[in-house]
Amino acid sequence: MQPAPTKKVETHQLETPLVDALKTYDRHDRRRFHVPAHAGQCLYEDSTVWNHPFRYDLTELDGLDVLSEPDGVILETQQRMASLFGVAHSFMLINGASVGLMAAMLCVAQPGAKVLIPRNAHRAVLSGLIVSGAQPVWFLPSHLPDWDLWGPLTVAQVQVQFQQHPDAQALFLTSPTYEGLGSNIQAIANLCKAHGVALVVDEAHGSLWPLSDQLPASACHSGADVVIHSLHKSGGSLTQSALAHLPQGSCVDPTLFQQALNTLQSTSPSYLLMASLDAACGFLGSTAGQARIEWLLSQVHTVRSALHANLSQIRLYQPQRTAAQFWDPCKFYLSHPLETGEDWGAHVEEAHQLAYESAKPGGVLYLANLGLTEADFEAFQTIVVAEDEALRAAERSPSAHRKEAVDCAEICLPQMALSPREAFFRKGHKVSIASALNRIAKETVVHCPPGIPVLMPGERIQAAHLPLLPESGVWVVAEP
Repeated sequence: MQPAPTKKVETHQLETPLVDALKTYDRHDRRRFHVPAHAGQCLYEDSTVWNHPFRYDLTELDGLDVLSEPDGVILETQQRMASLFGVAHSFMLINGASVGLMAAMLCVAQPGAKVLIPRNAHRAVLSGLIVSGAQPVWFLPSHLPDWDLWGPLTVAQVQVQFQQHPDAQALFLTSPTYEGLGSNIQAIANLCKAHGVALVVDEAHGSLWPLSDQLPASACHSGADVVIHSLHKSGGSLTQSALAHLPQGSCVDPTLFQQALNTLQSTSPSYLLMASLDAACGFLGSTAGQARIEWLLSQVHTVRSALHANLSQIRLYQPQRTAAQFWDPCKFYLSHPLETGEDWGAHVEEAHQLAYESAKPGGVLYLANLGLTEADFEAFQTIVVAEDEALRAAERSPSAHRKEAVDCAEICLPQMALSPREAFFRKGHKVSIASALNRIAKETVVHCPPGIPVLMPGERIQAAHLPLLPESGVWVVAEP
C-alpha cells in the first residue's frame, strides 16, 4: 500500500512579514504621539486578561451573552457605558467607529432621501450612502488655508443648506475635526430640531469630551441624535473598538439601531475588543481614570505654554476667541516654515524617535494621549524647541513661512455625475491616470488617516484629482 502523499510547505509560507514589522516598530521604542491612546501601555488596574489574550479570546459561550441580542453581561455593560457618558443608550462597536456611522445612515435616511454632508466627512459616511441608497448633498464647512485645515461648521452654513434643501432628512458632521476643531453642536442641533432633521455627529476624536469639564461640551449632551466615539483613539481601548450613543431625546429608535448594527457588524465579535471597551470605560469613570485625564490636560497645558513662549519659527495651531471653547487642546498641530509636514515629520521621527499621528503639506499632527509619560511630554517639548532653535541659528525669518497651494480636489465640492450607490453598482474598468480626466469614478480614493475621501464613486474626475490618484490607475464607470 502506497503511503499517502505529504503536503510540501513552501518556505515562503513560513514567513510572517506583518509580525516582523510589528516587532521592528516596537524595538524602535518610539514616543507614541498617535492612536491608539494607550500608547502601548495597559492603563487598567486589573491586567489579567491583557497578560493572557489567547486564554480570553472567547466567543458567544454560556454566560458571555450575545452582542446582536444582548440580555446579560453585554447588556449590563452597555447600560453602564450609557450612564458614564450620560446618554439613553450605548452600543459597543467592534468594527470601529466606521460601522457606527454606517448604521446611523441606515436609521436616519430612506433610499433616495437627501442627506446633508460637509466635504470633510469620513469615508465611512460615504460607505453608509452606498449601503443605504441615500442621496448626498455635499457642502463646504469653513477652511483655514493658511494652516491647511478644515475648520468648524457654522450655524449660518447649516441655515443655507436648510433653505436650499428643505426636504433633507439628516445632517452628518464631524466635530471635532481630526486636528481638534469643534463646531457649536448645541446651536446646530436646535436648528436641526426646528427643521425636523436628524443630526449625527462623528465625535470619534472627542471621546473624552463627555468626561471632563475642562474639555468642550460633548454632542452627547448638546442635542444630537446619534454620537459616535472612537474610544481607542483617545480612551485607551484596543484598536477597532468604539461606541455609538443615542442621547436623551434622540429621534432614533434603539431597536432599529441594533438591527442596523446586526446588518453590518461581524457575527463573531471579538470579546477582547469588547472587554477592552468595558475596561477602558471602567477606568475612565474611576477616581484613577479621572485623575489621569486631569494629569493629561495638565501636561498639555504645560507643554503648550512652553511652546508658545519659545517658538518663533515653527507655528503651533491654537484658535482664537470664541472658537477656543469648541477646540481640543490635546491635538498638537505644528507647521514648519521651510519643509512640508511629510518631510519634517519623517525627519523628526527618524532623528528623535518621536512618532506622529499624521502629516500633510501644511503641518504635522501629534496627539497627546493617556498612555504617554511625563518623560514623553518633556522630550516632545525639548525636541520641538530644539528644531525651532536650529532654524533661528540658520537665520531663517518667520516671514519665510511656506505657502502651499492646497489641491482643489480636497477643498472643492465634488462634481457628482451619479450617486455613490449608482456608481458602485455600475460596470467599470481600470484606466491609467492619463486617461482618467473627466471620467466618472467607481472607487473611493482616500488617504488614511484622516480618512476623508479625495475622490468618491459617482464623482467626475478633475485635473486636481490626478496627482492624488494611485500610480496603478483608478477604477471608473464604463462608458455606454
